[in-house]
Amino acid sequence: MDVLFLVLSFVALTNGATELLQNPDFESTSFSGNWICQGCTLSSSSDSYRGHHSAKITQRQHNWAGIAQTINVSPGNRYVFSAHVKLLNMARGHMFHKVEVMIREAIHGHNQYLDVADSPKVRTDSGWVEIGFDFKIPHNVHQLYVYLQIAEPEVNYLIDSASFKVLPYDANWKAEANSRINSIRKAPITVNLHNLHGSGYQVEIQQTKSKFAFGSALEASKIVDSSHHAYQQFFYDNFEWGVLGNALKWRQMEWNQGHPNLDKPMTAVQALRAKGIKVRGHNMFWGTDGRHPDWIDGMGNSTLIQAMHTHINDVISRTRGSLEHWDVYNENLHGMYFEEHTGHQNITKEMFNWIHQAEPGVKLFLNEYAVASSNQLTSAYKQQAIDLKNAGIPLYGIGIQCHTNSHMDITSLKYRLDKIAEAGLPIWITEFTVNEANEGLKADALENMLTLFMSHPAVEGVLLWGFWDGQIWLPNSVLATGPHVQPNAAGRRYQQLFHQTWRTHVTESVTGSTVHASGFMGDYTLRVKHNGRTVKTTQFTLDKGGQTVTVNL
Repeated sequence: MDVLFLVLSFVALTNGATELLQNPDFESTSFSGNWICQGCTLSSSSDSYRGHHSAKITQRQHNWAGIAQTINVSPGNRYVFSAHVKLLNMARGHMFHKVEVMIREAIHGHNQYLDVADSPKVRTDSGWVEIGFDFKIPHNVHQLYVYLQIAEPEVNYLIDSASFKVLPYDANWKAEANSRINSIRKAPITVNLHNLHGSGYQVEIQQTKSKFAFGSALEASKIVDSSHHAYQQFFYDNFEWGVLGNALKWRQMEWNQGHPNLDKPMTAVQALRAKGIKVRGHNMFWGTDGRHPDWIDGMGNSTLIQAMHTHINDVISRTRGSLEHWDVYNENLHGMYFEEHTGHQNITKEMFNWIHQAEPGVKLFLNEYAVASSNQLTSAYKQQAIDLKNAGIPLYGIGIQCHTNSHMDITSLKYRLDKIAEAGLPIWITEFTVNEANEGLKADALENMLTLFMSHPAVEGVLLWGFWDGQIWLPNSVLATGPHVQPNAAGRRYQQLFHQTWRTHVTESVTGSTVHASGFMGDYTLRVKHNGRTVKTTQFTLDKGGQTVTVNL
């Protein structure tokens, strides 16, 4: 309900903006003065996504040939474009087609062409798919020429329900975000005390775990190596979730066919679980070039599928019951190795089904980049999640890799989160970095983005992609440095948010027999003290709806 309310509120806000396209819904069958089709034929169709008509694009002469419109814009403003597209045919020999949204802008008299959004997995049986982007207009640009292109000219398509509107900047976004945090992340606590004897009682309510997940990637050997005590201590003091950066990836795990090495990752997983850390599995399959074992190259379709089954069985036989999540097919919108080498267009769906059959209790995720920190694949990712969900695939959530810097635009980031949330599934920020050398700028950007994530009803957790300069992917994203793993300014800012701002520690003097408080959702220890001495200790979990704790003294 919270997710739906936020998305609907945002849609209402953008829908109130002025529509800048001419004939955006294609209900006028005359395209004079609005849409053009360079190098192609434009006509009207009664096959529509909404309303009675769409535009039909045929007889394309070039890859860039497609429907287009010129739009007047204001420098410095942010805009959002969206439309729905339906392919009418497939080019011979192609499993998918990539629909690209392009813009042409004139800067100092020179045309510049930008590919601003891609939908790489579109087929005729996809039906109507959403495409779109958000974009901040550079200085000295007053017009955009927006057009669609598909690399294969023989592909014809329909387009409907287009829109181009201003994305307004909200100067009060942070105050609104903090208000949402208090609304959606906290709940009431009632403590009923029985058998009090006199006065001098106090109730201490101390949060021990957060329902909202705070975690980090880590290196499997360092988290168990006694020579890295400082690394381990910083992790256990500041995070409640972990993900092994590399040790569970197929390529690293099984360099030689038939000899998977699960001892290294499982030693780390067991050590983490012994400390109360919940662990994500990253990743079962990876579709981009060079991310799979070399020995599967050249396998026939059926042999490769059998190897995939064997891999799942090898892994789940060791990890069953130890992992909370699995990233099933990493970065699939960027790489389709397993579609191409199995000849199976629906292999992504099969991967989810196979893993779910092997371990029904583990939550399964998509995981992708250039969907929040960039606008390139935002709409395509939402569409992929909706397609899997509507097909009944056991997809629990949407993983977002969010590798940013201190210049990340909060308005755009919020728009992209809202867009992906329209799929109606939980979101996890599975890989978060702020790659910034200036520690003050990094601390501020880290706080702003964590505040946005924490305030979004669809987001259930955030995992940093490393924290220490001795084990990090992006060196300028570190939160702690040196052999003693000491926090820098950004690390201290994170610690303040995790340990203080978004943590509940309440001490109340008892004046009657009931104590009321409010706290962040999670696990708690409650202590009743009488004249400074603890006389009762109990634990409880606070979730939506609140919690009433009865204490008999």
